Amino acid sequence: MEEGKGRVCVTGATGFIASSIIKTLLEEGYSINATVRFHPEDKKDLDSLSNLPVASQKLEIFNPDLSSPEIFSAAIEGCVEVFHVATPVDLEVREPEEVETKRSIDGAMGILRASLNSNTEKIRLHFSYCCCSFQRQR
Repeated sequence: MEEGKGRVCVTGATGFIASSIIKTLLEEGYSINATVRFHPEDKKDLDSLSNLPVASQKLEIFNPDLSSPEIFSAAIEGCVEVFHVATPVDLEVREPEEVETKRSIDGAMGILRASLNSNTEKIRLHFSYCCCSFQRQR
């Protein structure tokens, strides 16, 4: 993968905010390690990323899981910057809120640890769960 200005990891890459960050970073000459929670039916989301200009040379897709934050180390290793934009969103309310919240916190902490262990220069956290907040029925 071409390095250009360096490698940057962006979590939650198929989301609206992360995909915009990726597009901008690619235009500025960065190489991207993008993390996605891949489901086979979401192939169109990956296509929108892989069809970006220079993506074939500068975009690498990783499939870690916030439930196993140590898996993020491979995506973060060697990156000069990390944009943590991923958040677990369960719109169908299949899990209790406490489980979702714990996964989000554990995931963020795992990403921070992996970033510190790989000597990442900058870490940017963006928690956007409030953008899709809704009233849970009890």
